[in-house]
Amino acid sequence: MMKTSDVAKQLGVNPKTVLKWIKQHDIPCEKNELGHFEFTEEHVEQLKQIQTQPPRAQLPADKRQGTVSISVEEPKKWQEMQKQIDLLLRRLIENERRTEEKAGDVVTFQILEHRSEIDELQKQIQKLESRIQELEEKKQTEASLSDPHEKRVPRWKAFLANLL
Repeated sequence: MMKTSDVAKQLGVNPKTVLKWIKQHDIPCEKNELGHFEFTEEHVEQLKQIQTQPPRAQLPADKRQGTVSISVEEPKKWQEMQKQIDLLLRRLIENERRTEEKAGDVVTFQILEHRSEIDELQKQIQKLESRIQELEEKKQTEASLSDPHEKRVPRWKAFLANLL
């Protein structure tokens, strides 16, 4: 006797799939005292046959007629679902394209804004550099006009002289 997990490993499917097939195809498996299914080699062979059948044939068998019952509505439902999936896929692809396009636009806008800010900062730097140069030239001019040999009167003497 084998457990559900062992059978699932042997078939390469999920244990829940094995349980689903048991219920759908009314496979008479015994349960142990804990309520777990116990499988024989015959059960495993039945499950292997179910596994190899196309998905539509895996529908529950009609107990009275012994045939697989597939309603006429099933293919129409599948077709309608496939149309909906195709529509959703197209919408998803279109949304991805729009998102990429929008992201490109945002990046372009940000680059232009940064370029504008950089240009403005460069203008301010040029103004500051020219102002510094003017001040340095003024300082040099004042230094050259003043006589280096001329003695300066200490501030306190100048202050006292102004009081008199």
